[in-house]
Amino acid sequence: MSEQIIFKSQSLPDWLFYLESQHTKEIDLGLERVLTVADNAKVRDLQANKVVLVAGTNGKGTTIRFIEQYLLALGKTVGVYSSPHMFEYNERVRINGESASDQDLIDAFSFIEHHRQGTGLSYFEFGTLAGFKLLQSKQLDYVLVEVGLGGRLDATNILNHDVSVITSIGLDHIDWLGDTIEKIGFEKAGIFNQGKPAIVGEPAKIDSIIEQAKVHHVSEFIQFGQDYLFEQKSDKWSFSYGDICFNDLPNILIPKQNISTSLVTLLKLDVQLEQTLIEQTLMQLSLPGRMQIVSMQPLTMVDVAHNAHAVNYLRSMLLNDSKLKSVSSVCAVIAMMKDKDIKETLQLMTDVVDEWYVGDLEGNGRAASKEYIAETLSSLGQTNVTVLPTIKQAWQSACANQNKDSLLLGFGSFYTVADILNQVEN
Repeated sequence: MSEQIIFKSQSLPDWLFYLESQHTKEIDLGLERVLTVADNAKVRDLQANKVVLVAGTNGKGTTIRFIEQYLLALGKTVGVYSSPHMFEYNERVRINGESASDQDLIDAFSFIEHHRQGTGLSYFEFGTLAGFKLLQSKQLDYVLVEVGLGGRLDATNILNHDVSVITSIGLDHIDWLGDTIEKIGFEKAGIFNQGKPAIVGEPAKIDSIIEQAKVHHVSEFIQFGQDYLFEQKSDKWSFSYGDICFNDLPNILIPKQNISTSLVTLLKLDVQLEQTLIEQTLMQLSLPGRMQIVSMQPLTMVDVAHNAHAVNYLRSMLLNDSKLKSVSSVCAVIAMMKDKDIKETLQLMTDVVDEWYVGDLEGNGRAASKEYIAETLSSLGQTNVTVLPTIKQAWQSACANQNKDSLLLGFGSFYTVADILNQVEN
């Protein structure tokens, strides 16, 4: 048997290029390869006080962010593993709110490379195991892990974890997860852990999730809409779970369903909730690209909504939030991935968007062409569509033509928002 050649570099870009070249498939669900390497590297136990695994179609990032910020405000040490990143790969691992350093990632990649012993890993699997090694080395109080795709066969689902969370269920990634809500629910619920609580932020009763809770013998099955609720009250809102209730919480653009799920998760981590600290965390809560206000005058916003489930929430906020619904018109800058249900997603916005700007995402082979997006909008009866060569030029043109009392909105994918925010910041 030939000896394995160990890759070595002190450059993070070199490592990321190496990871991309190691496996023929970008997505290759299954746990056999990742379990083999994880056991060799001994990274399935993150050596943290408590570990939370969060799956869901949408809302994973904001749910984790609230929990993270609340715990940090209590003086706890907190690690996060999430994907995808917005600007830099380092964002995928956060230690106490700060992105991982290049050197920490390089050291973790080197460790996994040494222990994989020739086992092929996808880009996501390699990065996930390296992220686990990095988090393990920090000996943290809490680690919050975002599932990449699905749950049952996702590389993150090898961890010993204390609480399982599903934020929402919608039709997305149907080529891998199935073409019905029941099939997708089955995959998401694959993260449930025997003898541990399972929290579901999806209000719909999905039989496959309920059945998986029984199969996995969870200690508690807690569902939004049945066991915990939020209630909108004019310009404030309230949260309730059993005898626990918090009233007069400040309004935010981020889904209150996700915040409510975060609060229940904190309770199941044996964390005491305090009204003042909840309010402070809400007022300071932000995550790049999630209902992010870029400018107040004129009003400019971006959101990574990239499927019908997420765009439906975005639409509801445009119609119901006092600040957003008061604008004279809405102009949208849009680019999407070609593996999404583009027509269904855009159709949700046809009655709220007055003007469209479309452009290509440069160098992105997964993106739908500007011509396809424009043709889809035309088929939906949209006539006020401007097509520019790139999404950056589309944003520039939309900014130049924006009225002071209108809303300029960029959405459609993480890549779309990243391109826009890069331009705004530069």
